Amino acid sequence: MVGNTTIDPLARAEAVTRPEIDTVRNLRTGHVRDVRRLVRAFRYERAILLRQNLKALVKRDEARLVCATCGVPVYLACSTTKRFFFRHRHEDGSCPAVTRTELSEADIRAMKYRGAQESGAHKRVKALLLRSLSADPRFKDVVQEKTWKASEGLIGLRRPDVSARTDTDRLAFEVQLSTTFMDVVLSRKEFYRAEGAALVWVLPSFHPSYRRMTDDDILFGNNSNVFVVDEKSAAASEVAGTFIMTCWYRKPLINDDKIVDEWIEREVRWDEITVDLDRQTIIAFDYAQEAARLRDELRVARSERIAAAEAARKQAQQDREDEIREQMLRFVLDASRDDEYLPRHKAWLLLNDRLRSIGCGLDGEYPDLLAATRIVHLIESARAGKPVGFGYKSFAELGHHLIHQHPELLLAFGHMLRKFGTKEALYRDDRTGKLKAKLEAVRAHLLHDPKYRMAEDEERLCALLSEGASRKARSENDNPDRPGRAAA
Repeated sequence: MVGNTTIDPLARAEAVTRPEIDTVRNLRTGHVRDVRRLVRAFRYERAILLRQNLKALVKRDEARLVCATCGVPVYLACSTTKRFFFRHRHEDGSCPAVTRTELSEADIRAMKYRGAQESGAHKRVKALLLRSLSADPRFKDVVQEKTWKASEGLIGLRRPDVSARTDTDRLAFEVQLSTTFMDVVLSRKEFYRAEGAALVWVLPSFHPSYRRMTDDDILFGNNSNVFVVDEKSAAASEVAGTFIMTCWYRKPLINDDKIVDEWIEREVRWDEITVDLDRQTIIAFDYAQEAARLRDELRVARSERIAAAEAARKQAQQDREDEIREQMLRFVLDASRDDEYLPRHKAWLLLNDRLRSIGCGLDGEYPDLLAATRIVHLIESARAGKPVGFGYKSFAELGHHLIHQHPELLLAFGHMLRKFGTKEALYRDDRTGKLKAKLEAVRAHLLHDPKYRMAEDEERLCALLSEGASRKARSENDNPDRPGRAAA
């Protein structure tokens, strides 16, 4: 086990320290990407799948990424320590980045496989696989080393270690003992897909803590499922009279608001396995589907937490506004003529600072307590349908007073009368009709003449203390730039 590097599938992928090709260009977008950052953007499992996809595209002359220096198509390769780098599809010496050895992949593959296919270990696993399949009457034409020729005019042939068929599936079993180039894995998948058969990779053993590169290619290319045939599984097949393999797969779980993996090892019967010919996956557990479900669950939970936190924040803000509003109303309405000026003024400054903390205090170094008092009295008068704090006996008198002395309060007063349902009280004592005539005369100017507009700080204070009643209700037809429209 010396020298093997095993990476957590959910860990971030890492590039080699000094990649020969340090930037690549995306042919679809034209963007140039730094290789280290690009690789780091993927989790290890996704980088393995990207590696397979890019290699498949290059093999079909459909490159997605090219070397930013020379424009030659590139694919993702992996070092012995499972760090990633990009390699040219071909090199002619014109690019300063050299990513290929003098030996071709075919040369290296021939060296590595010389004699390996018929090693004792390889023969032993094939024999166990034959025993396992033969124990299940559903499997027919169980043979080893039978040559498959490409059909429909395609060129090529394959000789799977073991082949068989059921009433629904045509199957090719490949025993994987040593490291295989990724293009071998891809080409075999493509061949058997074209033949309408499923490729089943079989390992003699597996453990998630010690995975070779080929193991990762097979594992992640098969939706994080990998199958083992050994003496134990073969014996189980014979006892049960059904084909059984040991399956290792990743099972995603939620832990502390993130997805983590649990590795599962269990014996699976063939009828528990799902075969997807198009994707060339043979799985006992759908990792991708479960991971997607958990991601959706996390998104919903996070959205609910955000919504709850926002609701709590708004409620806390509302509670604070309610407290300050009540404090301000009591401060004005409970005032006595006997209150000493200086202590009362100091109390007002402190209260105005609290109002400012929620964006509703009066501006300036010396905020006008009389203006604030007038606003409170205006609100309470509109609420009561009679003068409060202004010293008038009738509502009509208050109306005349506002028209002549405080025209800036008329618009807010009108909104509050409608909100509080006291509008008719304004004309109750208007026996001569003069108030109504005056209001009709100024109505056309209320929204346009600046003299009918409150100072911004006073308008905000009035809106807070009246709980929005001093502002026009928002409607779909409101013009955002129209003076006097309701604030949010």
